[in-house]
Amino acid sequence: MTTIEKTKAMQAKAILNALKSVSDETRIRIINILSFGSFNVNEITEVLGMGQSRISRHLKILHDAGILQSHREGTWVYYKLPEESTSANEFAFDINQLILSHKEDLPHREIDQQKVAILLKNREDKSNRYFNKVGKNWDRIQEEVLNPDIYRNQILSFIPAKSETILDLGCGPGGLFPYLLKKSKQVIGIDSSEKMLEEARKTFSTQKRVKIVEAPLENLPFKANSADAVVASMVLHHISNPPLVLQEANRVLKNKGSLCIVDLKKHDKEFMRDTYADLWLGFNPDLLTEWLRAANFEVKEIIEQETHSYFKIIAIKATKKGGHHVRNNN
Repeated sequence: MTTIEKTKAMQAKAILNALKSVSDETRIRIINILSFGSFNVNEITEVLGMGQSRISRHLKILHDAGILQSHREGTWVYYKLPEESTSANEFAFDINQLILSHKEDLPHREIDQQKVAILLKNREDKSNRYFNKVGKNWDRIQEEVLNPDIYRNQILSFIPAKSETILDLGCGPGGLFPYLLKKSKQVIGIDSSEKMLEEARKTFSTQKRVKIVEAPLENLPFKANSADAVVASMVLHHISNPPLVLQEANRVLKNKGSLCIVDLKKHDKEFMRDTYADLWLGFNPDLLTEWLRAANFEVKEIIEQETHSYFKIIAIKATKKGGHHVRNNN
């Protein structure tokens, strides 16, 4: 058998495996569930109301066929649908797109989506309870983990010299506002924690160039193409669905607008989940890059920075590409 014949045989086998993997109703339901974000086996089991061993078997079949991907977060393995089509997963990616283009016809769609919505709301509520509890002490808590001064100058270096409007996503009590005002006529801080924003309003109530908005980062209350720059500083690891936040950042940014992300590099410190309400144990640069490209960003620069603690920092500068923004209609 020639090399070309072997390649064709392997492609045919991959196509056959992909088709077989989606021939089961439960696996179709799993694909629909994962269209809303990354979930671990316990969460998928909770939505489907089936035994964990049964769900694990279905996940393995889909994973082996390239229909879904997995990544480890400490002791948990999370599953997700591929963000992009590649030469290795092209057919599997197309199958997912075909299935999800007929959502109205999917089995148990409504009840599954209702349960997913409850699951995501529980994640959000847990995070908000934590931040509402620690709002008054957040600056001190941040310094205990990682002094913000380490990365604030990096944020400023990624932002254009003169901006009309900068959005600070997950602004908390506004620790970054004085720095961002050096680069922009107006800074808008957005957070979903009422108590955090109470502290921000106390400090910046007389600052006319600062606007404070309570809203979910996954659904920003701003018009498309309205901001010059967006900053997401140490916030994505608290977000249930970071890709959706990046899509929203792309939507509100002007063409060629700048996005600055600063976050923790992937680590294995499980205590961060319970102590600081972290949903993600940091990120690999490759994963963030994948999400950014899928959200119509061009990655310009990635910097990894050592710190005085066991955490490392990732700083990413990206710009919005021309053309239409990507919007998740789930």
